[in-house]
Amino acid sequence: MNNFSQKIISWYEVSGRKNLPWQVEDPYKIWISEIMLQQTQVKTVMPYFENFTSKYPNIESLAKTSLDDVLSLWSGLGYYSRAKNIHKTAVILEKDFNCSLPDTLEDLMMLPGIGFSTAGAILSLGFKKPGVILDGNVKRVLLRMLGNKSPMNHYKTEKSLKEFAKILLPSAKHKQYSQGLMDLGATICRPKNPECKMCPIVACCSAKEKNIQNEIPVKLNKIEKKEKIIEWVLIKTKTKVLLKRNKESGIWQNLWLLPDKAFLPLKKITNLDPIEEDFPNFVHQLSHKKLLISLKIYTIKNKDRLPINRSLYNWVNISDSVNMGVPKPVREILNKI
Repeated sequence: MNNFSQKIISWYEVSGRKNLPWQVEDPYKIWISEIMLQQTQVKTVMPYFENFTSKYPNIESLAKTSLDDVLSLWSGLGYYSRAKNIHKTAVILEKDFNCSLPDTLEDLMMLPGIGFSTAGAILSLGFKKPGVILDGNVKRVLLRMLGNKSPMNHYKTEKSLKEFAKILLPSAKHKQYSQGLMDLGATICRPKNPECKMCPIVACCSAKEKNIQNEIPVKLNKIEKKEKIIEWVLIKTKTKVLLKRNKESGIWQNLWLLPDKAFLPLKKITNLDPIEEDFPNFVHQLSHKKLLISLKIYTIKNKDRLPINRSLYNWVNISDSVNMGVPKPVREILNKI
């Protein structure tokens, strides 16, 4: 086992990634990056991370801002509960931890949005302490090493991998080991067509020995996505657009959306001028749903002639709207108008 960790560390020091923007001596930035990287690719996260940490360089600045501002920077990255948990955690850290992240597994896992693997990443990468990381790349490396065809996303599989990963932890160089294990999965032990000839641990890989590396990891069949029809209306003046705060629970809670079609009863439409050419229908994919989105666009010369509930709706400058906390499909529509 010690030989395994040493091979990972030695490989990382020569071939690992060392130019990622969150590879710094700052547990705060490690935490932000790890939350952003949950179910999101590195290339997608990089510009969001740099923008986010530029505006909020530390826990204190993040704790003092509003959730609206955090959501606006998160817009387009998806999985918005992550942004809400980051903001909640920053407030807790300011109040109870003197604007610092704790350096124990137990304390970290008490914070919103931080589970076992994220806590392990913060410990090893941020504090250079022993910590188990079990992101998708690491799971794949370990399952292939074991020749394990148990479903990757099954609770029992993850539980056994946790225990195995603890055994593999080195006695030193925890940061290099964790980063090396993730990098190995990202660049060599890829999901398809892994480059086994370049792998530093190929000699102890059961999957390679049995020539089943392309059969691992096994994933449980995903449930077919449910379709949801969304009918939005976009109402604008020359400079402003009408947006609705989504106070309902769900994936877009607290974000700004376009009004639903039901917002426009017939008596209100008489004050509006429809645009003849409708916006083309499009599909937006979520992890669990397929959204079938249609849009009708209207203009109004005098916005005050349209009665609205000001606790839910707001007229916003079109140029400002794309910088608010809006989900990706709304942002795409606003950018096009």
